[in-house]
Amino acid sequence: MNDDLLIQRYLDGSLSREDLAVLNQRLRDEADLRQHLREIAEQVVAFGDLARRETDTPVCYPKRPDKSVWLTSLALAASIAVLAASAWLFLASKPDAVLTLVESTGTVAWSDGTVIASGETVPAGTLETVGEASSALLRFEDGSLITLHGDAELSFASEHHKVLSLTRGTLSAEVRPQPAGRPMLIRTPSAVAEVVGTAFDLSTRSEDTLLKVNEGLVKLKRLADGSEIDVPANRSAVASLDTGAALDAASTPEPLTAWRFDFTTSTPPRDWRGISKGGTMHASPYVAKKMPDGRIVTHHGISIRTAMLEQPSRLLGTERSVIRYRLRRKQAGTLHIMLLTHRKDGEFGGNFLTRLDESELHPAADGWCEVEVPISRFSAVSKSHAGPWGNILTSVLIFSASADTRLEVSNFALLTK
Repeated sequence: MNDDLLIQRYLDGSLSREDLAVLNQRLRDEADLRQHLREIAEQVVAFGDLARRETDTPVCYPKRPDKSVWLTSLALAASIAVLAASAWLFLASKPDAVLTLVESTGTVAWSDGTVIASGETVPAGTLETVGEASSALLRFEDGSLITLHGDAELSFASEHHKVLSLTRGTLSAEVRPQPAGRPMLIRTPSAVAEVVGTAFDLSTRSEDTLLKVNEGLVKLKRLADGSEIDVPANRSAVASLDTGAALDAASTPEPLTAWRFDFTTSTPPRDWRGISKGGTMHASPYVAKKMPDGRIVTHHGISIRTAMLEQPSRLLGTERSVIRYRLRRKQAGTLHIMLLTHRKDGEFGGNFLTRLDESELHPAADGWCEVEVPISRFSAVSKSHAGPWGNILTSVLIFSASADTRLEVSNFALLTK
């Protein structure tokens, strides 16, 4: 069915419920189609005005118009008026709100690039957090909370029950008890999570999905073979495309306050930010945020995400924690370190930032230097978060913002001093 016929059937009320749902979704996603409908509505209104002028014009001839012509004109005018009213009502109405963007860092945007502001209510659709350090705290009407972390894309609807699709990235959820028979469903490329009321973290890649349950119980279904497992509190499970892999609920590891990764001896997961070569990790470009006019801001960075390890780990920040890097730069420039965190119960914990000035870097003859930064130096990006201590570090990101310094890292460590 072409667009003109689709809109025509919508306006005359003959569109099926399935086609109406498709049209409504397309109107939310496609600016060109919305503009096309506006143009049709304007034409309908113009024809309605013309028809009214013609029927209101005084008749100069004593002969009464032919009854069939008169009835046809009235019917035409009436139908045009109805179509105009229908179009006006559609354009004037707003889709029902499904979620509220409570707070955000970085950029949150619709899939068409339109930026969403904190405090805004949004209808069903697809939104994304743009950039490594972006986050979005979303609230359903029943108080259920969803937090997107980093570069993520989420589609959502709420008709008879909550249905979400996490295409990429990570989310944390605190779900209120759902109505009987209407659980929240979260779909990923490799799995479906069924939630009736609980707190959990969910991360997805193209080949697998990692679920970590903090409270309650979540049913996880592996799409590759349809197998299912119930994951209780303090347990984790991975649903992958490999049906030969066991679908087990493993014990979630206790958070670590000391941990290190040596790039000279170990290869990092491909999901970490940066390019691994020659025994070091090289900074790679990424979209830090998107401006309202569509322009993007690019940074160059390296990230550490322990949840993406083959044996997932969790890093806990304390008041005595210290971040240590062995690094070098090929060009001068200010460096920044950002901590992306969530609380132990899975709730978003905030992002925290500090900078490394030139005076803090003392490179040896080969350019390498050791840098230690106490966690107490980090400041919250949002005033609603106090400090990173007591939070789980979901990602530690070191980056240059103004220019590419050609940063390399050979060793990372979280220490307690």
